[in-house]
Amino acid sequence: MASSEPEVHAYPLKRNILASTRLNFNHFWLKSMTGYLVHPKINTAKEGFRLADLGTGTGIWASEVAAALPNARIDAVDISAEQFPPEAFKPQNLHYWVHDCFKAFPAEHSGQFDAVHMRYWLCIVNDDVAEKLIENVVTLLKPGGYLQWFEFLPYTAHVRGNAEGIPTPGCDKLVELYKKPSAQSTYNWVQSRPQLFEKYGMSLVVEDRIENQSHYMQVATQSTFLGQAEYYKMHPEMEKLSEQVAEEYRNGVVVDIVFSCVVVRKSTEAH
Repeated sequence: MASSEPEVHAYPLKRNILASTRLNFNHFWLKSMTGYLVHPKINTAKEGFRLADLGTGTGIWASEVAAALPNARIDAVDISAEQFPPEAFKPQNLHYWVHDCFKAFPAEHSGQFDAVHMRYWLCIVNDDVAEKLIENVVTLLKPGGYLQWFEFLPYTAHVRGNAEGIPTPGCDKLVELYKKPSAQSTYNWVQSRPQLFEKYGMSLVVEDRIENQSHYMQVATQSTFLGQAEYYKMHPEMEKLSEQVAEEYRNGVVVDIVFSCVVVRKSTEAH
């Protein structure tokens, strides 16, 4: 009998040293764009503050937060430990553990966190599994706890810098891939995160929409190239696409996209 459970997509990128470099590169770029790690609307000064970073990857975001908040406890969680740093480089208040966030969290973590951070889940979350993930995540939060979720908005992808109207087949194709990388990709959930969170007792605190300034466009384009390179072996056509996009980039044409940081808060009433 076929399962009625929606399919959760496997992580499509690599976990080697170059992939880790890409994640860290993206981290510093995004931090420069936003100007914060933890959103300033989240009170991190309370005694015993505890935060979970889900899908932590290399743990670079969690590591910086742990260093900035030495009196807090930071938990860094991922389905794989492959990209975790060596023990010698971990702040003492940072704790790594492995968990599949599409599955229920162990009971000892229920209602234990003042804040949860998530970033770049888009590549494995479609509309049919988004609520399953959110339902699990919300269980981690204390009453009054915050969820900070950062994603790019795929439907905002567009060609930028083509004032002369020259043909840009590479960038045009890349825009299509951002919006729908496969026939199974459905990203309406990203646009409607605040409404989805409301169903689970969360209220919107703030949504920041972040746009690339011109001086970041080379960084944004380089990030795209690094990500595409991880697909070359499995999808050789991606290398040709990267070459097209690189040629168009040299002519001042790029693909741009808007980012969104949503902060919501769980009801202060215990359930």
